[in-house]
Parts: sequence; structure tokens; C-alpha cells
Amino acid sequence: KDMAVGATIAGGLFSAYGQMQTARGMKAAGRAAMQTAEYNKKIRDRNARVSDQEADLRERVGGREVVRFRKQFDKLQARAGTAYRKSKVVATTGTPLEVLKESADEAEEDIQTIRLTAATDAGRMRQQGVNQRLAGQLTLLEGRQQQLAYNIKARDARISALTTLAKGGYQVSQIV
Repeated sequence: KDMAVGATIAGGLFSAYGQMQTARGMKAAGRAAMQTAEYNKKIRDRNARVSDQEADLRERVGGREVVRFRKQFDKLQARAGTAYRKSKVVATTGTPLEVLKESADEAEEDIQTIRLTAATDAGRMRQQGVNQRLAGQLTLLEGRQQQLAYNIKARDARISALTTLAKGGYQVSQIV
């Protein structure tokens, strides 16, 4: 009888101890899942900041491209005007004026295209940043859900351990 009591108690204790270790492991896994999610969110946030910086840079570069284009165009227009004057043609009237005006109109269209391209590229880069931030939030939510699932499993393991101890206590009371 004493041996049966001892075996029942030992079996119940070992089983409860194993279940408590499972609970500890589940809690640790939950913490690890959350830490991984937080780390991945930080990476996504960094990627978003990089996208925003690239967008700002693209806008600045687009502005510089416009300035450079205008300088080149102004030189070209000045040369054209000089060429007209050297050939004894009045550049401010008639066909020469129309040619210079048409060139200026085309140059303005090119400038607007440069600006639009820069703005479109920058907008695309900013959208990538928004997507990175959203993905980071999603990663964090997934991490929280995983942590919650592990915490529930840990709670179940603790309840199982208590149930095992209670059942063992009942079995011992029936033997004694």
C-alpha cells in the first residue's frame, strides 16, 4: 500500500512538473514571437524612413534637373538669337521670333515633364514607405496573436498540472 501511494504521488508530481515546464516553454515562445515581431517592425520602419528619404532626394534632384535644363536652354536660345543677328535677321520679329517662341514652349513642356516624373517617382517611393509601415503594423499584430496563442497554451498546461495534482491527491486518498 505504501509503495502504491508513493508511486501515485511520484507519478503525479513528475507529470505536473512536466506540464509546468511546458507552460514555461510556451511563455518563453510567446515572448520570443513578440520580440521577433517587434524587431521585424523596426526593420520595416527603417525601410519606410529610407523610402521617405529617397523620395525627398528624388524631388531635390528633379528640381536640380529643371535648373540645369533651363541653363542649357537659355544658352541655346542666346546662341540662336546671336546666330540670327549675325546673319542680319531681326530675332525679335517674324519667323525668328516664332522659332524662339516655339523652342521656349517646347522647353517649358520638357520642364513640366521633368517635374512630373520627379513627383511621380517621389510619390511611388513614399507609397513604398507607407506599405512598409503597414507591413510593420501587421507583423506586430501577428506577433501579438502568436504570443496570445502561446500564453493560452501555457495556461492550459498549468491547468493540466493542477488537474494532475488534484487527481493524484484524490487517488492517494482512495488508496489510504
